[in-house]
Amino acid sequence: MNKDLIDNFVKIYTPGKELAKPDEALLNFAEQMLPPEIVYLWQEYGFGDYGDGLIKVVDPRDYMQSLYSWLGGQDFHKIPIMVSAFGDIFYYRKLDEEENDVSMLNIHYRKIEVCAWSYELFFKSFITDPEIQENVLRKSLFDQAVATLGTLKHNEAFFFVPALVLGGGEDIKYVSKGDANTHQQLLLQIGQ
Repeated sequence: MNKDLIDNFVKIYTPGKELAKPDEALLNFAEQMLPPEIVYLWQEYGFGDYGDGLIKVVDPRDYMQSLYSWLGGQDFHKIPIMVSAFGDIFYYRKLDEEENDVSMLNIHYRKIEVCAWSYELFFKSFITDPEIQENVLRKSLFDQAVATLGTLKHNEAFFFVPALVLGGGEDIKYVSKGDANTHQQLLLQIGQ
């Protein structure tokens, strides 16, 4: 196991003060389905806000229903591991015994993108890249949203009103906040 991947991640995204640790049932599942570094992140630090809430490390059970609804069916080889402050879901995909990647469900533009062709590359060079923080996580807009609307609660995300697919814009005047799962489901329904 490469703890340096996680140590570097938490150096860039400082863990919040109110993190929750995984229970035994989740750890048993995770040890079968996820790389040891992700399990280590959960055990050592926990679920909750990182980088002042720019990104959340999540209990996958909180976002599996949303992810699987968007993907069209349940698949435990695709496990939510993080959610951006704007509700986009980052998920680990176990492709086979040797191959994996981390993908992102961009709920606002209704697309799925592979972030990195392995979880190691995701932690080493994708999520820690300042350009990714700005362009994918929307860091500047996040900072404006926190200043205007306040910090996010555990289950909340920022979103756009109207939704981007309905003509909203990535501008503070369109940003609101509310329950992340509800908004993810609402955006799914808009496109059907």
